[in-house]
Amino acid sequence: MIREEILLGNGAIALGLVESGCQVVASYPGTPSSEILPEVVRFVKSEGLNTYVEWSTNEKVALDTAFSASITGKRAACCMKQVGLNVAADSLMSAAYLGTVGGLVIIACDDPGPHSSQTEQDTRFMARLAKVPVLDPSNPQEAREMVGLAMDISEEFRIPVILRPAIRVCHARQNISFGSIKQNNLKASFEKNPLRWAATPRFRLVLHKELNKKLKEIGDRFEKLTKFNFHNLEPGKSYPLGIVAGGVPYAVIHDILSEENRTDIPVLKISAPYPFPEGLAAEFMTACDRVLVIEETDTVIEYMLRNKEKVLGRLSGHVPPEGELVPYVIYDLVNKTLGELKLEQLSKKTDDEAKELVETLELPVRRPTLCPGCPHRASFFAIRKARPKAIFTSDIGCYTLGLNLGAVDTCLDMGAAITMAAGFYHSFAQDEIQQPIVATIGDSTFFHSGTAGLLNAVYNGARFILVILDNLTTAMTGMQPTPALGIRADGS
Repeated sequence: MIREEILLGNGAIALGLVESGCQVVASYPGTPSSEILPEVVRFVKSEGLNTYVEWSTNEKVALDTAFSASITGKRAACCMKQVGLNVAADSLMSAAYLGTVGGLVIIACDDPGPHSSQTEQDTRFMARLAKVPVLDPSNPQEAREMVGLAMDISEEFRIPVILRPAIRVCHARQNISFGSIKQNNLKASFEKNPLRWAATPRFRLVLHKELNKKLKEIGDRFEKLTKFNFHNLEPGKSYPLGIVAGGVPYAVIHDILSEENRTDIPVLKISAPYPFPEGLAAEFMTACDRVLVIEETDTVIEYMLRNKEKVLGRLSGHVPPEGELVPYVIYDLVNKTLGELKLEQLSKKTDDEAKELVETLELPVRRPTLCPGCPHRASFFAIRKARPKAIFTSDIGCYTLGLNLGAVDTCLDMGAAITMAAGFYHSFAQDEIQQPIVATIGDSTFFHSGTAGLLNAVYNGARFILVILDNLTTAMTGMQPTPALGIRADGS
């Protein structure tokens, strides 16, 4: 029976996972990826599936878990935010060489802006570094379809595949129709092959050659992937300006040009940017005098285009080098480019009514704060009273907002509260200065990245006060359970 639901983008991704027969899904929560695993759990329970799900202690653990399932022949996935892929990078680089057996999809959700991350980093670059294919959806339905495509490519070519939805895909909503979901009953089977699964450096060279061959074959496939890589050129016609876009910017520029009825500006959509569809891009470049590249958040497609004299984008200053490409930004940069090239500009003004209204209001600046009733307001107050002259190192989590209380001086990355506290201690101790230092870290972050740093601090004799703000949950990303709580992802 066909049914329809309005799904969050992350829910559409979860649907794609269970539809594609994914049997193992592991994740560490982080905006904008956090809703994927709970949605998988919802579908698993409603459809009576046997899919194994887990909240892992960090992203590397999640990837290792999914990779292990993959080499037993099962379809598997891991989900994380874009900076989580940094944590899993060691496993990712190695897994690309070793390859897979069952499909392995790595879902890394990007955060242009950023809205809730340390960086605006572009996962498409990470895919190119690791030499694994990457897919870049423009909307929730496309993300759902790409999950199945990623699984198929991974299984056929025995290679991990990255799905890279940006935050506007993850948190958009769309009507999605789907039928009954079949259970995948494939049994695990591990074929021992130490020359592959435990390959030493000598054999890694052989595996690297195999990987390069796979990428060439996948690149040929992406040239013909007309559902996601395509243009709307008219045969034999030339154009003064064309636009190349992928992901969310493609959805925006498609809407703008459709509303303006600008059929004189062709668009090349590249939603499978690596391996890059060279032939398709060359065909588009030949038909256009100039090409404007609109992509988030870095110059991935722009770097790949051959004829740089024709290319306008971040490198030429036509596209902002940082920040999210929201509709009014794209509208303005397209209009500016059209004017510069002495072409007909867009006719309609962007809807600035809400923006103009806000500008008329004399609103006070209000920084993000800890929630009313949060016990850690008192924690930070007590810390400052006890050690007013201390250096306060902190970590990733809602307790970073202790900076409003004057109790946070540093925040680098997950686990850095402890390692930076140790670094500060040794730096001052070298000068025979007894500098008080207080580190604050949440329980989930401590499990994620704090334990190794604490062992290192004790081993090397660092002296500081460590305060673990124990919530018995992963508070900031949606109250997901931690290992200390004793509750798993499925509620058991």
